[in-house]
Amino acid sequence: MNHRRVKWSRPTEGFVCLNVDGSLLGSTNTAGYGGLLRNIDGEFIWGFYGDAAIQSILFAEIMAIWYGLKLGWKRGFRKVLRCSDSLLSINLIKDGVTIHHCLANEIHCIRKLLENDWEVILTHTFREGNACADVLAKLGVVSDSSFVDVSPPPKELVKPL
Repeated sequence: MNHRRVKWSRPTEGFVCLNVDGSLLGSTNTAGYGGLLRNIDGEFIWGFYGDAAIQSILFAEIMAIWYGLKLGWKRGFRKVLRCSDSLLSINLIKDGVTIHHCLANEIHCIRKLLENDWEVILTHTFREGNACADVLAKLGVVSDSSFVDVSPPPKELVKPL
């Protein structure tokens, strides 16, 4: 058996890396989302987290993607490698959904945002390569706010970075 260590993946030259994640705490049935943007050297640019409001891990993953892309666009980043450990959310965004899907509105908004004049690569990463986004998503689970903008990185994130 071949063992490989999974870690954060560096984006190609000219790109920034947006890692996003959702989290669901089963004992309280609360969900949160989070994400962060890093440069080619892995240095923290900014992050975010929040309470997902709906107790669904898929909704939390989709909200993390939505907020991350929306903020990336607003802040002028035009080449973004967007990484998530939720293959389902990536496929729903790439393939689209019917109007009857429970997240049709959110997915439609993300797909419209992707039509802007920028280059966004949607890619899957393993959970181990998404550890920093996971830390922020867990902060979102216990947050009272629907959105928290983070800069500099919170103390919980310093070691994983």
